[in-house]
Amino acid sequence: MVTRIVCAASATLPPRLLLHAVQIVPDARVHPFEVATHLRCGLERHHPGPHVDLVRELDDASRGEVWAWWREGHAPTGVAVLPDCPADNGLPGGDNDACTLYRCHPGGHSFQCADPEYEALRAGPAYAQLAAAIHGRLAATDRTAVAGDRI
Repeated sequence: MVTRIVCAASATLPPRLLLHAVQIVPDARVHPFEVATHLRCGLERHHPGPHVDLVRELDDASRGEVWAWWREGHAPTGVAVLPDCPADNGLPGGDNDACTLYRCHPGGHSFQCADPEYEALRAGPAYAQLAAAIHGRLAATDRTAVAGDRI
């Protein structure tokens, strides 16, 4: 079986596009820190056309998300709101994954493509420590919320 791999080409979002990503949906209140500036293409490797990455999620997912695009060796040249890809892997229950890319993207869906860099990070001890700390914090928060409900 051939494994599909993500492209992972990288770029940095320039300040003028960061400002545009904040202002592209005028009714949304967003802080510039909520816009991704270190970009990594999530399309399948060897895709046609420009590289793309999600730079900002919108409050109303039915409107799509804000994406940036760039050519190899160049800074991103634009941002736009693109509708979400409607595909999912069709697995039952909690195993169902939606595609995290935009509608009509080239290549495989996000749930079909492996990301070796991400998988290596997840397999490392730092990720396990971070996951344990997050789960511990969430458990403590849940206990506090339950105790607060009894007051």
